[in-house]
Amino acid sequence: MTAIDIVGGIYREKCAFPYWDQIFGSAGRAATALAGLAVPIRLHSALSKGEELTAEASFGAAGVDLFLSRRNEPIEFEYLHSLAIPRISPQPMINSVNMPAVTGEIVVKFGMMEADPQVDANYGIYDPQSALNPLTFSSARSRAKHLAIVANRGEVLKMTYASSVDDAVRLIFDIQKTEVVIVKDGLNGATVYSDGVSQPIPAYKTRNVFSIGSGDVFVAAFAYAWAYKKMQATAAANFASLSTANYVETRTLPIEPPSDETSTKREVAHRTGGRIYLAGPFRETGQRMLIDDARSQLQALGMGVFSPVHDIGPGAAEVVVRQDLAAIQQCDAVFAILNGGSPGTVFEVGYASALGKPVFCVTQNMREVDLKLPKGAGALLHEDYVSALFQIAWR
Repeated sequence: MTAIDIVGGIYREKCAFPYWDQIFGSAGRAATALAGLAVPIRLHSALSKGEELTAEASFGAAGVDLFLSRRNEPIEFEYLHSLAIPRISPQPMINSVNMPAVTGEIVVKFGMMEADPQVDANYGIYDPQSALNPLTFSSARSRAKHLAIVANRGEVLKMTYASSVDDAVRLIFDIQKTEVVIVKDGLNGATVYSDGVSQPIPAYKTRNVFSIGSGDVFVAAFAYAWAYKKMQATAAANFASLSTANYVETRTLPIEPPSDETSTKREVAHRTGGRIYLAGPFRETGQRMLIDDARSQLQALGMGVFSPVHDIGPGAAEVVVRQDLAAIQQCDAVFAILNGGSPGTVFEVGYASALGKPVFCVTQNMREVDLKLPKGAGALLHEDYVSALFQIAWR
C-alpha cells in the first residue's frame, strides 16, 4: 500500500485561551490528521531526547511510524490566544539539525525551524511555513515529479520577491516546475492555480474558531485528496477547506474522508467588512491591552474600527458620550467585550440594539444573570474571544 511520508517540525504548542498544551507542530498535526484514513503514515522530524517518549506515545498510538533525528533542546510555541503571534523558545537562535533525505511516492514537506531535509518524491506537497524567510522547495535539492505548493499570500510574495500574487505564482511555475500552486488568504479562502487557470476556493463558516494549525490540516487534507485519491486540484482544495473548518470548530483529528455529505453541510464564509464600533472597558492595563488587540484583529480581518479610547480619548462626559453615540449610529455593527463589568459597555450594547445594529459580545467567565440584557436584545454571545471576532467578520 502506498504510504504518505510527512516531513517537518514537531513542536510543543501552548495556548492560554482556549487552553491548549500539545506536542504537535505542522508535521505532527498533519500526520495525526491523516492517521485515521487507512493509509500508512511515516513522520520524519527531529526531537530532543526528553520529548521522544511523549511523541512515541502520542503518534505511535495513532498508528504513525516515527523516524526521528536528535535536536539539542525542545522547541515551544506559546500563544495568548489562537490568533496571537506566538513566543518561540529557545531564543535568540535555534541550533540546526542534519536530517537524512526522505524518498517516497507521496511526500508532504513543511518548512522547519531547525532543518531543511532533502526530499525526492513522485508526488510532493510543500508548505514553506515561514512568515519571514520562506524557502523554495528546491532549496535543499528537493525534487518531485508532480509538485504542489501551498502557501499564504505573504509567503508566495517573499519566496519570489514579486510585487503581486499573480507575478509570484508565474515565477513559481517557471522556477519550481510546479503543477499546482495554492495561495491561502484567510477569510477569503484560497485560490488554486493549475493548468493555466485559477479557481477560488471558499472558506467555510464555523461556530468556534481555533486557528492554531489550521493551515497544517489544509495541507494534509489536500495531499491526501490530490496525491493519494487522485482528485482534481480544485476538488482536493475544497475538501481541504471543509476539513479545516471541521478542525477549527472542534479541534478534533483525524479528518474524515471525502463524501457528498461533507461537501454540503457547511455555509460558505464571506468577508463582510464594514465599520465596527469597539466597545469595552479600558481603565486598567489588561483591559487596554485587550482593546488594543481587538482593534488590530478586527482590522486584520478586513473591518474598519471606531474605538472610543483611540478615536476620541478621555474628556468630559457631555462631550465624549455624544461622540460615542454618534459613532454607534454610523457604524455597521458593534463588537463588545463584556467581561470586565463595565456599565458603559452594557449601555452601548443596549443603545446599539435599540438602533437595530448587529451586536457581537465576548462573555468570558460571566454570570448568566449579567447577560440578560444582551441576550434578550438578540446579541450574539460567545465565551471565546477569537471565535467572536470571526463571527462579526462573516456576519
